[in-house]
Amino acid sequence: MIRVHDIKLKGEKTLLRPFTPDDLEMAFKWNNDPLVLEAEGEAEHSWEEVLEAYEYLSNNGLLFIIEAIDIPKPEPIGEICLLHDNDYERLGVEDKNELIYCIPILIGKPNYWGKGYGKDAVKAILKFAFEEMGADRIFATDVFSFSERSINLFKSLGFDEMRRDRNRIYYRGRHYDIIDFCITRGKYFALHSKFSTRENK
Repeated sequence: MIRVHDIKLKGEKTLLRPFTPDDLEMAFKWNNDPLVLEAEGEAEHSWEEVLEAYEYLSNNGLLFIIEAIDIPKPEPIGEICLLHDNDYERLGVEDKNELIYCIPILIGKPNYWGKGYGKDAVKAILKFAFEEMGADRIFATDVFSFSERSINLFKSLGFDEMRRDRNRIYYRGRHYDIIDFCITRGKYFALHSKFSTRENK
């Protein structure tokens, strides 16, 4: 079952609104778009796989639909999740009292790639997580080394490479690394001014 929260976050280009069961069919299409599959190095997903993934995200974090709002007719273009993660050993976090999250993100409409929408959505999530949820660290995990767009996005927002699993996946006749990125609370506040992102209701 999809768990629905009531939080909305607003950036400069995007509105993050709660993911609902009505969004599943749209998300299924995004996850099976040929260009999305090619960019992620994945095979097609069944309905059961997609449903299971979004049930997990919604029940273990705050799952949002990303809407582009700086266009004449705003429309949903992807999803992002503030996912609570307590696998401290895997993430290399020694202090188990730290509050840590991961932020899986998908821009499911390729015509919106490279236009700043993903970056804007991540910025909104970071502000909310650090300034309102009291997060200590935010991770972006399992980023493939061939995904230059994702790598550049996270580095531009102050994420540092924390772990690199070399030659972990085989794709298009080559081996690639899997990378985990992280930004700490201290670095976030050193880079960004503090203000609330919660949309006024």
